[in-house]
Amino acid sequence: MKKIFVLAALLLCSVAAWATDYTGQLNVTVNGTLTQMPTNITMVEDGGKYNFSLKNFKLVSGEQVIGVGNIELNGLEAVEAYGIKTITVEQDIMITEGNDPEIDQWIGPVISPIPLKLTARFNNQVLSVDIDINMVTLNQIIKVTFVGNTKPGDVNSDGAVNVSDVTTLVNMILGVL
Repeated sequence: MKKIFVLAALLLCSVAAWATDYTGQLNVTVNGTLTQMPTNITMVEDGGKYNFSLKNFKLVSGEQVIGVGNIELNGLEAVEAYGIKTITVEQDIMITEGNDPEIDQWIGPVISPIPLKLTARFNNQVLSVDIDINMVTLNQIIKVTFVGNTKPGDVNSDGAVNVSDVTTLVNMILGVL
């Protein structure tokens, strides 16, 4: 009986997806005006493909906060080189309603689908994302960048925050790795 439970546990572990939450700075530029905010992005590996999730995406203009919604892309393929995975996708997506209680209305579901171009470079410790959204109907060009990690500062997981972390991060952003 004990063997059956062990085998069942091993089976569940072998088919389970892993999720990594990255915490960092989200920079949003709309028609040249920059706003910054802390956020989390989740990457889930599932059967060799990846799911990208940016929940409760907002546009901020002064004191005004516009709730856009959840940007989620599923079944993305990554190319790996030197320990860094890269995802590049360009497609129209549907934005779903967010769940931030401070936002009364989410505009994403109303204006969807939207044209999105995404490039993500990541490993288990750090994620760099560039998103371009050309909202012709609203006369807006939205550029989103994000750099985040799972352990603040220790990008290369050597146990210390030092110059090699900065070098690793710069190389990821520039696509050198």
